[in-house]
Amino acid sequence: MGHSHRVNYQELKVKFTFLHILLISLPMVLQIAAPAVADGPLVQVLNTGRIDWSARTIKVRGFAAPDTIDDGESPVTPSDILDAARRMAQANLLETASTIPINADSRIADRMAQSTDFREGLISLTRNASLTHQEYLSDGTAEIELTMNLTGGFSQFVLPEEVRQVDSVFTMTAAELDADKPKAQAEGTDGGAYTGLIIDATDIGAKPSLVPLVVDESEAVVYGPAFVSREFAVARGMSGFATTLAAARSDKRVGARPLVVKAIRTPSARKTNLVVSSADGARLRSSVVHLNFLKACRVTIVMDPMVGP
Repeated sequence: MGHSHRVNYQELKVKFTFLHILLISLPMVLQIAAPAVADGPLVQVLNTGRIDWSARTIKVRGFAAPDTIDDGESPVTPSDILDAARRMAQANLLETASTIPINADSRIADRMAQSTDFREGLISLTRNASLTHQEYLSDGTAEIELTMNLTGGFSQFVLPEEVRQVDSVFTMTAAELDADKPKAQAEGTDGGAYTGLIIDATDIGAKPSLVPLVVDESEAVVYGPAFVSREFAVARGMSGFATTLAAARSDKRVGARPLVVKAIRTPSARKTNLVVSSADGARLRSSVVHLNFLKACRVTIVMDPMVGP
């Protein structure tokens, strides 16, 4: 006796519609996600905003609709709605900035909790953030975007005192470069001295911070606050960040002939400190040219793309 099979056409229709939407949406999702990896920027996306470690910016958005600020006593004007959106964006900017690690020991949130003056100073910085997008939607909702640079005034305010000003960064003269040329030729590319440092910190779970510390296997410091001049750290950050070696090599801060070393692990709980081999540490300490580009913060760190906070 044969078995009859009843086809649920409604169920098939739902499944087909879902599959159709998925097939249409997937290329769009991939198109949006691809540039973050292909172009090599290190971007951290949070619920409150977006930290672009490569561009050294924070971008946040704020929204406000007429019905959310209507107190029933006075008419709601477009400027009222815009002010409410700005307040939301400023709150998101403060929250996003608070998550940033200063170093392996503290985040900006820790400094805010410890000092009322520091918190008020950071609030003042968020109020001075640049308005980079403003739009009124058809229902009267206002949407704005604020952008705050992590260099300049922000860095001057946030960087710890251990990042000190150096009166002058030593510059090699032509004669001194010639004297150092045998070693530089042996180590550099195209017969020239190294112009910067790239640290490949992929595949070890490394995370970015404002003040990275690099040590060798004997825990001797290779790069950190004592190696840089504050003026350069404020202007460009202690290091650049990228997610590919190609992007790091194209970063102007490391120059045309960067030395590339591999970080072998990260010893800190927040994974912001890096360990390089003792041999690479010795190479960095072997020449005054190297100390020169370290003082000028001519360093870029390559990390895996960030997923989540």
